[in-house]
Amino acid sequence: MNISINSYQENEKFTLLRNHVEQKRIKRIDQRLARNPSPTPSETKIGAFMEMYEPHLLPIIHVLIKKGYRIDPTSGFCGEYFNCQTLNGSFPIDYILANKLIRFGFKMQSDTNTKSIRFWPDKPDLSLILEKYTKIAQTLPQRSEPFEPSRSYDAQKFRMTYVPKNIKLKRTRLFEILKFKLLKQVSQDTKKRLKQKPIPSAVELRLGAFIEMIEPQLREALLTLNRKGYTTDSSGFLDKTDTQIIDGDFTIDKTTILRLKADGIKVETNPSGYTRLQFTPLQATINHIRDRWLHIATLLPDQGKSADPSMTQKARQFRLKFG
Repeated sequence: MNISINSYQENEKFTLLRNHVEQKRIKRIDQRLARNPSPTPSETKIGAFMEMYEPHLLPIIHVLIKKGYRIDPTSGFCGEYFNCQTLNGSFPIDYILANKLIRFGFKMQSDTNTKSIRFWPDKPDLSLILEKYTKIAQTLPQRSEPFEPSRSYDAQKFRMTYVPKNIKLKRTRLFEILKFKLLKQVSQDTKKRLKQKPIPSAVELRLGAFIEMIEPQLREALLTLNRKGYTTDSSGFLDKTDTQIIDGDFTIDKTTILRLKADGIKVETNPSGYTRLQFTPLQATINHIRDRWLHIATLLPDQGKSADPSMTQKARQFRLKFG
């Protein structure tokens, strides 16, 4: 009976300590947002402000970042009564290192994307808890490569919400946000189209896609180019972040190429007559990019015929399914 009472009282102490730490953490987050809501490069990669970590973890986080480890802000108190501590992140732990940590009294847990190093403190004492974390930090070896950016939902949401002050990072982040929004719109528009009218028009059959499957900033320009006789295949951001591309089975005369290049448009044509139009937008806005594509579409001369069908595998499969 006394054991149960003592255990309950000890758990209560851990819960009270965790609540105290959480109140301090929330206060620090509020202060950071009021003072400077722009993340540093490291915070952008982690996907969290440093203030989002439990305060007693910060010295350890800084050490491990320098050693090449990305630690998630979900680290810290865990368990039903918060009598457990966990260091969560995505980092390699081989068999030898795992055994070494186990000998020191730590427990390993892992899933597809995350590893956890856990321990159960003897007492609800932050100084003793910090000693255990310090032992972990000392045991983990220096990594030769920097840590990869977090791909967790919370990290991606953080990057969509908070933009760095650094001009280069800010530009990249704004384009990532725009790309995310546009691809989300494509998904929503496509689902709606398939539900309401899954019958393609003649132009869509030539494109090999419903117009809703095309990124919004390109739709008008691609329709114009198709009417002018230009066969387009892939288009939009593709695998880039701040670059716009149209690939297609067409060629452009030298005079038009010079006009395009004068407007900052890169034109590449391979020996088989396959062309890529590419430019880097000045602004991460759909209106700016759409206007640029419409301007490009007006510069290309009318070929006096409708475009030939796109012959990519994706386009052919589209026509087989919906044509």
